[in-house]
Amino acid sequence: MTPSFEAPDLARRVEAMNEQQRDALPFGVIRLDAGGVVRIYSRTEAALSGRKRRPTIGLDFFAEVAPCMASPEMRGRVEAAKTRGSVDVEIGWIGDFADAEGEIRIRVMSAADGGLWLFMHRDAA
Repeated sequence: MTPSFEAPDLARRVEAMNEQQRDALPFGVIRLDAGGVVRIYSRTEAALSGRKRRPTIGLDFFAEVAPCMASPEMRGRVEAAKTRGSVDVEIGWIGDFADAEGEIRIRVMSAADGGLWLFMHRDAA
């Protein structure tokens, strides 16, 4: 069964999935290691964001993939949540490569090994 974007155990459930299962989710999935380097970037996210086949794996997410998100509204909130313990925050965001005006709900959750999961939900037009 496909976990919903709102599932309280979403990170745990996605961690148990293989690549094909993550790629089949109806929302984008990005996995950052503890240093902010992209380790997983789902095909769904690549397609929906407009990033397509541009490299992402091994890049610093906030410096090389999405520097616009290295802001107090995104990175600042995530870093503040990390200092309080486990991360589970939802952030509204406007724009990506495919649609500069599109609305995105970003859910950031702690990963089991100290990294982060970023789940990117875009409403269907």
